[in-house]
Amino acid sequence: MCKEHLGFDYCFDEDYCKLCRGFCCIGDGFVFLTQDDIVSIANFLNCDIEEFLRIYTRKFYDKTVLANIEVNGIYMCCFLENGLCQIYPKRPTQCKTFPFWDSMKDLNIEELKTLCPAIKPIKK
Repeated sequence: MCKEHLGFDYCFDEDYCKLCRGFCCIGDGFVFLTQDDIVSIANFLNCDIEEFLRIYTRKFYDKTVLANIEVNGIYMCCFLENGLCQIYPKRPTQCKTFPFWDSMKDLNIEELKTLCPAIKPIKK
């Protein structure tokens, strides 16, 4: 099912996430974490917050971001394993709200599909 969001002229087929092998989790970029994200993911991983922050995050200026790892010269999210998100049920807010970000509203469908093949135009 293609999920729509008010104010966006495209939809997102979340079921595709199981097939795409982490397309949006590979490459340059940052996943910024809220305090709620930090607590939720740490609890999901059954570790304390300090341990989670030390192992899985980095600082980017004054913000906390998920750590990237390098595999064969390619950077990816530290929670991407065999093309699947290992924390998907508790993934960060930034990941949950993708691709419905204000910064993506003005992109055309071809540009959007380069970011994620699960983005589709809304059929009118």
